[in-house]
Amino acid sequence: MLIKRYHLNKFQILNHAEETIADIIELCRQMDDQLFFYKSEQWSSAENLEHLSLTFHRSWFGIVAPKFLLKWKFGKPERTSLHYEELEDEYYKKLDAGFEAQERFIPVVKEEKGAKEKLIARFEQVTKKYLDQVRYYWEDENMDNYQLPHPALGMITVRELLYFNLFHTTHHYKTMRNRKNEAVEFSAAG
Repeated sequence: MLIKRYHLNKFQILNHAEETIADIIELCRQMDDQLFFYKSEQWSSAENLEHLSLTFHRSWFGIVAPKFLLKWKFGKPERTSLHYEELEDEYYKKLDAGFEAQERFIPVVKEEKGAKEKLIARFEQVTKKYLDQVRYYWEDENMDNYQLPHPALGMITVRELLYFNLFHTTHHYKTMRNRKNEAVEFSAAG
């Protein structure tokens, strides 16, 4: 059976992003500092949150640029936007092939008094700027007509950047939930 693929529209993208962002904020607020900063061999929830802030900030920086500048600097896309699942598959292939986050996306978090609240506030601020830019500046009709570089995926359309942020944020949300569960198990065993 052939599955018909379609693009998510702006409102579906915004709805999915807002829900995931709200879930992340709620999860982080529920964690005490020990769980939030718990680190095993992988990033803590705090580091995952900061990584997402860095990613959203960089994405915002890309889509806040005037459209004529995007077209002048990066040209017009020579292909149609990949569907959500196709782009997600491409990204995970890159990860499986050994792609790692560039240094500018690697979080540096200090566990100090008030750090958790500052990290959450930063995430809220950055995601609000990003979502507002999508909401008020981009329409479905033009998301496929502009492109910009992505560290792992090369040149991607604005629609693909929005898709990337959806599955990337969901991935880190799942990681944060797992990290919280690990921390609870570790503290119960100790």
